[in-house]
Amino acid sequence: MRESDMESFCAAPVFSSNMVLQRDREIAVFGTGTDGTVLTVTLGSGSGSCAVNRGRWRVNLPPMPAGGPFTMTISDGSECKVFENILIGEVWLAGGQSNMELELQNCKNGKRELAGSFNSQIRFYSVPKCGWDDETLRKAEAESSWKVCGPDTAAALSAVAYFCARTLREELKIPVGIIVCCWGGTSISCWMSREQLARSKAGQRYLDDYAALAGDKTDAQYDAEMESYFQEYNDWNARVEAMRAQNPSVTWEVLNVACGVCPWPQPAGRKSPYRPGGLYETMVRRVVPYTIRGFLYYQGEEDEARCVDYGEMMVYLIDQWRGDWGDDELPFLFVQLPMFIAKSEYDSGRDSRHWCVLREHQWRVSRMIRNTALAVVLDCGEFDNIHPLDKQTVGLRLALQALKTVYGRPVSADGPAFRAARPERGGLRVFFEHGQGLRFRTSPEGSFELAGADGVYYPAKASIENDTVFLTSGDVPEPLFARYAWASWGPVPLYNAAGIPAAPFRSSRLIE
Repeated sequence: MRESDMESFCAAPVFSSNMVLQRDREIAVFGTGTDGTVLTVTLGSGSGSCAVNRGRWRVNLPPMPAGGPFTMTISDGSECKVFENILIGEVWLAGGQSNMELELQNCKNGKRELAGSFNSQIRFYSVPKCGWDDETLRKAEAESSWKVCGPDTAAALSAVAYFCARTLREELKIPVGIIVCCWGGTSISCWMSREQLARSKAGQRYLDDYAALAGDKTDAQYDAEMESYFQEYNDWNARVEAMRAQNPSVTWEVLNVACGVCPWPQPAGRKSPYRPGGLYETMVRRVVPYTIRGFLYYQGEEDEARCVDYGEMMVYLIDQWRGDWGDDELPFLFVQLPMFIAKSEYDSGRDSRHWCVLREHQWRVSRMIRNTALAVVLDCGEFDNIHPLDKQTVGLRLALQALKTVYGRPVSADGPAFRAARPERGGLRVFFEHGQGLRFRTSPEGSFELAGADGVYYPAKASIENDTVFLTSGDVPEPLFARYAWASWGPVPLYNAAGIPAAPFRSSRLIE
């Protein structure tokens, strides 16, 4: 019998057998019930009690070290709910859009990775994907539960989250749990409350623009538009799957020509999962305040047209989530967008460079907000495929950031990062943080540029000298500014000895 069958109380759906609970912190156990009902929660030798108040209850159990398995009981004296096979370890919430959502079975070498995925010390809970709070959501939550990672359970698991968890498990030697909370095609505005959005000028623009899109259409009109949309989408998807059945290695460049571009965006409406603040209510809030170590986040593609607002939005998102969990020090680790450009844009010879600006905002946020870290994956992109398949590298680099910034392990997690530039011999010498063992893996041609006082950039020649990069250009006799990888799609030649690529940059600091 699940919690939803009980009359006087139930635990939140995120609690089930096989779950992982956070070590070394008070463990929040919570749910709903009938006012006045007194509940006692036990886990190992720890216990706590509370009364249901205003339909909700919460017990904080004492911290426990890593270990298990344990059994948890929740009782009101007559009814008792039992959760078994519980482990204590590290718990992370993995959020974002489609590149966090991309399934293990569909990533690079997905079938092989899935076949070897069994690990009883890695568990995951997938927050039900529902865009509207109704009986569909209640049913999905009632059927949800924590899963032990393995070939029979992990096919649809976030590949990035899995590879990150696998590395953490290997290095920490303790259980790892992942709460997966993501949805493809979502804007950052979907993942915070309408109230939080309204506190930000950028957020208010999201609210206003979506309200204008939705207009005054009724739910019935929205439902009719969605029915038509899904018919178009399903027809497109059938064409794609038919081509993949004939040629599993067919590229998106070929698919986009033969099958047409994926129908997008969906119609706007009051019940749309893509409305600002929507998934925050139906997904994020459903697992607050389950005790976690921190957040993993991979998102931004949907916001490229609003790239100048992205940094502000990230600040408000981090503030929202940390505030919800009642800990303004919770680590927030996120992924910088890789190289990408659509073939149509590439063929036109135009590059909006929106992705460059968005990457820059991600970088700035990682430098200005405490307990954040950025996984640079510039080299993981694919031409004309916004969903690159190499999620192994992405998960590894997130795990390296966690090992370094959260667990204090002596690992190299960062690639070269611009520190300053100095005019020298008619060129600029660029200095880096984390630049030990600088090297070019491929030719640097086309990746570095210089500009003078007029701000017009020209291609530059680059050479490595004593872990600095020296740049010259015959078109810029007195250079003042440098930039690297400042294109939506382009070469990624610069790495350090740890094998991590340099973050893209445009300079502003000069050393005289």
